[in-house]
Amino acid sequence: MKEKDGSFLIFVAAVMWSFGGLAAKVLTWNAFTIACIRGLIAFFVILLYRGKTRISFSKSTVLSAVSLTLTTTLFMLANKLTTSANAIVLQYSAPVFILIFSMVFEKTRPSSKDLIAVILTIFGISLFFIDRLQTGYWLGDFVGLLSGVSFAGVFFANRLPKANPMDASLLGNLFSVFLVPFLFFDRNFLTFNQTNWIVILLMGTFQLGIPYILFSLGIKKTKAVKSSIIATIEPILNPIWVFLVIGEIPGVLSLIGGMIVLITIALYNVNKTSENYKNNGGLT
Repeated sequence: MKEKDGSFLIFVAAVMWSFGGLAAKVLTWNAFTIACIRGLIAFFVILLYRGKTRISFSKSTVLSAVSLTLTTTLFMLANKLTTSANAIVLQYSAPVFILIFSMVFEKTRPSSKDLIAVILTIFGISLFFIDRLQTGYWLGDFVGLLSGVSFAGVFFANRLPKANPMDASLLGNLFSVFLVPFLFFDRNFLTFNQTNWIVILLMGTFQLGIPYILFSLGIKKTKAVKSSIIATIEPILNPIWVFLVIGEIPGVLSLIGGMIVLITIALYNVNKTSENYKNNGGLT
């Protein structure tokens, strides 16, 4: 596989991921039901591709899996409580929380660029909450921010010894089974709706399962800098699909805050991966 082929796979994965917000808005089920069914479907899709059932249960893998389950659940909940634009951008603030985790748990000293990224991201996030306080729907943004924290936990755990990202993905989706009790409290789920089932099957297969496989294949042949840039397609397209189909528009301050966060994170990712590239002698 050539690098351009790897980049294309990441691009396709990011586009497929970007439909998550729209699907969450279309489904009449609650967030826990969506996270549960979508995760279990994705588990079987990835398992079918992988072709083996043995999973590593190292502490780092389990921690990553738990973080993944929390991320998908909180993201679905945020989509139900706030705009899709706010939910996805707040989730993509994860790199800043990874930095904070590194400072707290690994005692690393932040560079001036790290601190600038943290300050700009916090400023951008604050605009979300100022915007939502005017409408009284700040809870959704808070949940979205928590999804960013748990998303950071996925990446942080995968850097620990004995981590296995593929096993963590499988286990994280399998942990969705613990959300099954919530199904019995969802009246819309207990009432059969063909549209809901079609959407969730498409969501679990084409919005979560297959994209992860494509991304795993593409990342092996794509430089980290390019991968980080291509991946930002998801938070850009996500609110566009929701606007085109549902007409949902974020507040002005949220749009400004979102632009600040996305630009800051994109530049920060490019800078960090470039530094790693140089430090590793040109290897990513």
